[in-house]
Amino acid sequence: MKVIIFTGILAISISCINIVSLSYSHDVLIPDIGDTSSRYMSISQENKLGGLIYSQILGSFNLVTDPLVNNYIQILGNRLLMSDYNSQIKYKFLVTNDPTINAFVTPGGIIVINSGVILKTKTEAELASVIAHEIAHVKARHLSRMYEQSSQVNITTALSVLAAIFAGMYDSENIGKAVIGTQNVQAQEQVTFMRENEKEADRLSINILVAANINPNAMVDFFETLLRENNDSGALEFMRTHPITKNRIIETKNLASKYKGNFTNDSFAYQFVSARIAVNNMDTRKFVKDYIYSEDNLDNSSHNVINNYAYSLALIKQKKFKKAINILISLSKFLENKDKLYTVKKFVLIALADAYIKNNERIEGLSILEDLNNIYPTDNSILYYLSNAYIVNKDYKKTLNLLLPYIVEHKDHRLILKVSEAAYKLNEKSLGHEYRGDYLKIIGSFNSAIKFYKLAAKYNNKGTTVNKRIKSKIKEIEKLQDTKEIL
Repeated sequence: MKVIIFTGILAISISCINIVSLSYSHDVLIPDIGDTSSRYMSISQENKLGGLIYSQILGSFNLVTDPLVNNYIQILGNRLLMSDYNSQIKYKFLVTNDPTINAFVTPGGIIVINSGVILKTKTEAELASVIAHEIAHVKARHLSRMYEQSSQVNITTALSVLAAIFAGMYDSENIGKAVIGTQNVQAQEQVTFMRENEKEADRLSINILVAANINPNAMVDFFETLLRENNDSGALEFMRTHPITKNRIIETKNLASKYKGNFTNDSFAYQFVSARIAVNNMDTRKFVKDYIYSEDNLDNSSHNVINNYAYSLALIKQKKFKKAINILISLSKFLENKDKLYTVKKFVLIALADAYIKNNERIEGLSILEDLNNIYPTDNSILYYLSNAYIVNKDYKKTLNLLLPYIVEHKDHRLILKVSEAAYKLNEKSLGHEYRGDYLKIIGSFNSAIKFYKLAAKYNNKGTTVNKRIKSKIKEIEKLQDTKEIL
């Protein structure tokens, strides 16, 4: 059960209860890559299309930017994929700032989870069941199999279907009508096809959970949450792309009951991530006023550790930095000797460093972040907070030295933007423009990216090698803008 006790004051508005998705599954009953679906969209084509859609989502969606949340969701997603290490799909996992219970998947394994899913699930296993369901669509090649039923397959078709999915997120009763713009029998056949995909994804997601040693019964628990929130008893199933929740509960419970084992159900990392999202969705002034803090109650329950952590985050938002620092120091000392909680000490130390820096105690904050970076040199959440601290402290050279080696291999758009920011501060205009162009390219602003690349070439004084690199980046964007390269 979720340990955070303050969810009653969250500003949650549930307007849509639906797991909107379109694509894939586990190593049982998976369509072979050589099946007829691949005639319409190969894995390579799907990855290319997924890359374009990913950039558009980065540029247009209200995504959670918290690196700790993003790291966690990617790690959980990767855990669910461990049994499928030969997968050619390049999965990416994102979280949107949206309190509704919703998730969807696009071509190429781009899986988007609303923050409302994290707020409303009670355990990591429940959250994992939602992600596993979306992975199942990807693995079963449901998107390509849908194209098999269509007369035309091109980029316009793909983006039209994607647009219909996004529209369906806010109209769960009528998504079936929106997906295909045809009438009567053809539209109904498409709805039935999608509904059968949902049933198949439910079956396959149980296998994914079991392979990751995560409690498969958590999927039943999540569907029961959906039923309470959606209250869809009596609804007509024939015009819905998703099976009625009561039916899904019965079928999923039967499937999950076949597996016995010592499955994991929850983790402290999930609880800390839930706390971070909850604090961003609550009235922190009221929470700070109502919360009864006690340092002595930590040993009594892990609930108190997480609630005190959430309290410290709320204090930081309310600019009560000194009090937050004292609480976080206390939490850090408590976690020092707790073996089972060592993995979440990073959450506390990053919050402590943040509070120090915002309280103009930069030396203390930088020391914490540099120590963490020495322990976890490739952790992009630590790199983000440390580079931001360097910029606040006007250590722009340190920012470049810290980030440039990492982003050569890992195209993290947030860190690329930090490089651009530091370069501008150092008056290295060409470098600043080039990395601003890289950032804009990643978020799908192709024309703007080209403009910055041209500015980078204009201000370049480091020779022809840099010019060649910039020209190749411009050509790469021009190739991406040619839709014939995709499908």
